[in-house]
Amino acid sequence: MTPDEAIELYNIEVDNYNEYCDYIQSYSNKVDELRSERQRKCMQADDKQREIQRNQELFDSVNNTTGDRDGLFSHLTKINEKVQEAASNFSSMVSSSTVKAFNLGDEFGENATNANSKLIEVFDLIGKGKSTISETIESLNQELQALNSRIQELDSEICRAQGMIDQYESDKQNCLANMAYYERFIT
Repeated sequence: MTPDEAIELYNIEVDNYNEYCDYIQSYSNKVDELRSERQRKCMQADDKQREIQRNQELFDSVNNTTGDRDGLFSHLTKINEKVQEAASNFSSMVSSSTVKAFNLGDEFGENATNANSKLIEVFDLIGKGKSTISETIESLNQELQALNSRIQELDSEICRAQGMIDQYESDKQNCLANMAYYERFIT
């Protein structure tokens, strides 16, 4: 190999070496950006997980409330029955042609019926709230799943970029060895 050929080959290796250094820097910057995005996504995923947990606790509380519904309606039914029984007993005990009999059933039975319809309204509202919470939990779970998918994608991209850095580091070392080899022919 002539010194001129060695100089030409040496300069090619220098250009390659500089190009590999640029690639390494570019991929290092990319890895830093990807890691930063991954950290943000992990924080968002943690926030979503906490939000899901809070909503699940709320849902469980509401669900426990609706579990008492049948017992309350059963008590109201018993109260209505007792009011009607008391009204019947009261009517048979008090009878006068000059005084209009006080009807316990009309007076208090209506209140129990109104309470029953109000209770139905309350439980309907609780049911709607429960449904809304359930939809919120489902939406949050979908968002969490999307975040976790993105985190996995970022991990893959980081791995690929790190692989490229390793490859260019190896190529750069080969250039250094070739440059040292060609230097012997130049001098």
